[in-house]
Amino acid sequence: MRLWINGIAVSLVVMLLGGCAIGVKKWPEAVKEEDRFELKLLEGSRNGQCMTLRLAVEGAANRLESVLVQYEVVGEKSDEGCIGCPFIPREAELLQPGDEGFELSGNDLTLSFCTFEPDREYRFRVAGVNALSSLPSASTAVYVADPSPSQ
Repeated sequence: MRLWINGIAVSLVVMLLGGCAIGVKKWPEAVKEEDRFELKLLEGSRNGQCMTLRLAVEGAANRLESVLVQYEVVGEKSDEGCIGCPFIPREAELLQPGDEGFELSGNDLTLSFCTFEPDREYRFRVAGVNALSSLPSASTAVYVADPSPSQ
């Protein structure tokens, strides 16, 4: 009888230890259809050094961690861009929730910042960084911000 009880005890221990190894455990993965977003520029205005942009965040707006407004001066010098050239952002403005100039209400995002030289033309785009690092950033097309007189 003692042999039978030892056999049951050994079987239970083996089952318990074996049960811990059964099944595949993986890290949770992002569901692309549910966790990604796109940015669409709805309107923008520039007044001297300052620019205000209104964008639609289509998709998972709650996953928008931060935005980079990437820009370059348009000109004729070697360190400046041109309208027909490939866009090479030479500077960027990082804005995130809680910052002055970052306002996200539902799927409507408003950005405002004042870093431009008033008399210069710029090209820019907005890149949204997803809170889930496995998903890529979303970027708008490249736009031109003409200088306008300060009021």
